[in-house]
Amino acid sequence: MQWLSLNSTSPIVRSEADYQALQQIFTSHSPDILAFQEVDSIAALYRVINRQHYNVYFSSRMNNHQDSFKKNNQYTGFAVKKGIIVDNLDDLSQLSSPAIATGGKAYFNNKLRYGSVIKITIDNQPITLLNLHLKSGCFSKKQFAQQQRRSCKTLAQQLALIKQWINIQQEVSPTLIIVGDFNHRITSNNKFINQITDNPIRLNHISASIKANCTVRLTTKISQYRTYTSLIDHLFTTTNVKALSQRQIQYNKQQLSQFTLSDHCPLFFRLTTDYKRKK
Repeated sequence: MQWLSLNSTSPIVRSEADYQALQQIFTSHSPDILAFQEVDSIAALYRVINRQHYNVYFSSRMNNHQDSFKKNNQYTGFAVKKGIIVDNLDDLSQLSSPAIATGGKAYFNNKLRYGSVIKITIDNQPITLLNLHLKSGCFSKKQFAQQQRRSCKTLAQQLALIKQWINIQQEVSPTLIIVGDFNHRITSNNKFINQITDNPIRLNHISASIKANCTVRLTTKISQYRTYTSLIDHLFTTTNVKALSQRQIQYNKQQLSQFTLSDHCPLFFRLTTDYKRKK
């Protein structure tokens, strides 16, 4: 969402027209589940989604003052269409202070984003979802391999925690979906999957087939545009989940020139699950 906030002190302050444009984009697709990042409040989110149609589940970081900032925050969470059964599970809160959780060196202050976790039940079958927004600044495979940047060292700590979580969940949950802003380009699927699970053959990188071509307008005084041809947003699932379709939702020229939208293009997935197939 890129700093979706109603605060006047927010790094990005949107107009009514901006919110209407975001709402139109969202409504035209009306997903059953929205995994969001960078949302500061439920009031801001309700400017984009219809509160009559969705229940909202923010990460518990919103209620933890120790891990939140006084003015502006970027929270993860889910908006789920009413009628879908949802259990709001414990967050992967250790991602906020990964050095403490892994016993390593702290390269940044705490207060990084939590991983939001919910379980939905469809046709009496449970699906566990993890929504991530990882440390920014370590975008390439080379940067991560060199481990010279503080951001890369922090990302490595976060990935170790995600690996622990996924390894446990693969033993107790038949169906997993891991989605979000990894802030990292994945060029070698197998090598990256090894960073997040000890059982790589049991995970699919669903978003790998999406051809990225996202043009955004930068939030600078002079209008500047940038096109991203590699994804840093990704979706992984257990192998019993298949994609019926997946694509990047791109902004048109009018939307880009007139409105403050986001520095990411949303990803849209239609998924199906084969419950007979084992993890």
